[in-house]
Formats: sequence, structure tokens, C-alpha cells
Amino acid sequence: MDKQLEEVVFDHLHATAFQGQPLGRTILGPTENIRSIKREHLIEYIKTNYTADRMVLVGAGGVPHKQLVELAEKHFANLPSAPPTKQASAVAAAQKAKPDFIGSEVRIRDDTLPTAYIAIAVEGVSWKDPDYFTALVAQAIVGNWDRAMGSSPYLGSKLSTFVHQHNLANSFMSFSTSYSDTG
Repeated sequence: MDKQLEEVVFDHLHATAFQGQPLGRTILGPTENIRSIKREHLIEYIKTNYTADRMVLVGAGGVPHKQLVELAEKHFANLPSAPPTKQASAVAAAQKAKPDFIGSEVRIRDDTLPTAYIAIAVEGVSWKDPDYFTALVAQAIVGNWDRAMGSSPYLGSKLSTFVHQHNLANSFMSFSTSYSDTG
């Protein structure tokens, strides 16, 4: 993962924007954690986080409701309804607090790389917010561009045309990442 710099920059972005909070941690975890993970760590994680109060079961298509309920009871009835220990409950409760977006900056310079990877973010909206779809429209308006797309004057946005004409970047992409309580 560390070799995919387009992804690493977003790990740094989250770590900076949500410092000291669960949302600021990389999905995969630090490399040293991945290398040292043991079976009992995974079991403890599942016991803490895979509880009935944190799950939703959805059926789509031609699934009769009665059959879905029977399958759910058969396969999920024994799931605990809460984390198994007070410590695990505290961890789960801490994850429910709304993260604070912290405007800040981090620069990790590596002059051996021929290209800079830059990410800029502002606090966005949650997927529950009434402006969620407005944020997605804004993302679509800014769009994405890559030099490999060619030099057509009809590149999709004035920004992409400007970036191409002035040789400002090899590519750019807009993104809108929304969570249950922030974005």
C-alpha cells in the first residue's frame, strides 16, 4: 500500500484532518501493526465490533420477507447485542462521537520522487445532510482530468482546460467522501 502514492496522500489527509481520532487512522493500519497481527487480535476485533447493534440486514430482489427473517434468525440470532466487555463498549462508544475536522497542513517531502502528490480538503457534509447531493454535484462539476485524456478543447471543465493549457499537473480529481456525521 505504501507504494500507491495516490492512496497514501489520502491517508495523510485523513490523519491530518481528523488528528487523534478514529477517522484519522488508515483503514489498513500502520505497517508495523499489519506485520504483527495475530489471530487473537482479529477475534477480539470481531467480538468488539461485529455485534447486532452495529449491523443492518438488507434483502433486495425476489426474497420473500419470511424467508429473509428465517435466514437471519438461523445465521445471526447468536450474535451478541453489545460488545463483550466494558473496555470494548468504551471503544465502540468512542467511535460514535462526531469527529472534529481540524484545518491543518502536513508536508512530507521526498526529492527522490519525480512527482508531487497533493490533497486539499475542507470539511464536508455527512451522507445524512440535506446538502449531500449538492456536494456530489459540486464534485461532478469540478470533475477529474488526466493528461492521458489528450488535449481536446472539450475536456469537460474550464479547470481541466486551464490545467492542461498551462501544464500545471499530470492529473487531478475531485472527491467527496461522506460519513454518517461529517465529510
